[in-house]
Amino acid sequence: MQKIKNSLSAKVFLWVMSVLTICSLLIYGIVMVVIPRQYTAFSNSRIDMAAEELEAELEHIDFQSANDKIYEFCMNNHSAALLVTGENTVSFGDTSSISESENSFTVSIVLQFTDCETPSSLTIVSAASTTDELNSTFLHMLPFILIIILLISTVSAWVCSRVIVRPILDISSISKRMAQMDMTWHCDVNRSDELGTLANSLNMMSLKLTQAMNQLEQANEQLKAEIAAVNVIEKQRRDFFAAASHELKTPITILKGQIESMILEIGKYKDVKSVLPETLQEVENMEQLVKEILSISRLEMNGLTEHLEQIRVDECLRAVIAQLMPLAQDKKMEIHDDIQKAVVSGNRLLFQKALHNIVSNAVCHSPKKSEIKICLTAEKLTVQNSGVTLPEEDISELFTPFYRVEKSRNKMTGGSGLGLYLVKTILDLHHLPFSIANGDHCVIFTIFLKR
Repeated sequence: MQKIKNSLSAKVFLWVMSVLTICSLLIYGIVMVVIPRQYTAFSNSRIDMAAEELEAELEHIDFQSANDKIYEFCMNNHSAALLVTGENTVSFGDTSSISESENSFTVSIVLQFTDCETPSSLTIVSAASTTDELNSTFLHMLPFILIIILLISTVSAWVCSRVIVRPILDISSISKRMAQMDMTWHCDVNRSDELGTLANSLNMMSLKLTQAMNQLEQANEQLKAEIAAVNVIEKQRRDFFAAASHELKTPITILKGQIESMILEIGKYKDVKSVLPETLQEVENMEQLVKEILSISRLEMNGLTEHLEQIRVDECLRAVIAQLMPLAQDKKMEIHDDIQKAVVSGNRLLFQKALHNIVSNAVCHSPKKSEIKICLTAEKLTVQNSGVTLPEEDISELFTPFYRVEKSRNKMTGGSGLGLYLVKTILDLHHLPFSIANGDHCVIFTIFLKR
């Protein structure tokens, strides 16, 4: 019972079979009841009409001729008759069986034969055995008819259940997969009725849901990437300000100690004039550090929202070389340049600042009497300083704020550690890829101008 209750196919099969069986039995019962009655009425009407015709034929004929016609009538109509003429009675057919039947049909006629003075009475009796035989036959055939009805009903119910329920079962299976967010299906119900419309609607809904889910997944992945990028930037910012506070703490501590020592006239600090240049140098170093920190903060906050233009990289590069040439000459260094015309879009002052830091690093961190090669094409810029290489383990950390390859932390030899970080920030804002790598006893910095 539970299987039938949970199965639409079984329910449709049983309903259709039951309805067909009941309808067939009702039709058979109606036929069994109505046909014998209609047959009896028709038979009685036919006998009545035949009796009227016989009455017309028997008028004005003799007794002997009448007997022949009555006999012929009884044979043709499966009837019996009694002819009473005075005291004489003549029977035609089996009157005894007819008299025993309760459903016999009787017609009485009064005749006047030409050779008889007194009128004669003719009673015609039609037996109802034929209708009884029909009823008996219907009842006798009922088991066979019932088997045929059940067989036809079963086959018809099975076909109906397959035709009607199969598409519904397919749609039900698909709906279960939809409930599990499985859209890797297609409803193949090729019909033009309501089930076909439902199938097409499901296919269209699946397509739109798949597109919506793909868009949501893409948006989710993009959001995750943006959140990850924001988290990275936020971590870099925290690390930057933590390092900045640490870097500022050292010169402030030195200044405080020097000034207190001068006030207390301790040791060499009694000679204020000789100590003040050192103090001034620390102040200038701290000022430069603060300027670089502020520059980086402004860049990260504002980006390239102002002063965007077409930058002639060759002109900026020549200006930077001219600024740094005195420092290179002091170190007896040679700068070889091969500069072609190149253009990028961005902020001229910031881009020139990045170029200045790159070339300045090459000059400051190369030994005396070394060479610096600068090559600019429309596709890229390379700055190569010879006579020095970088430790491989330090290359990946060069663009970290306040990171210095020179571990002494001396500002005079190692710088502030913000120069390359500032370069990275500016080039990232201009969307220009770059790289730094060791060459053959040299360091090569490359900016790719064509993205």
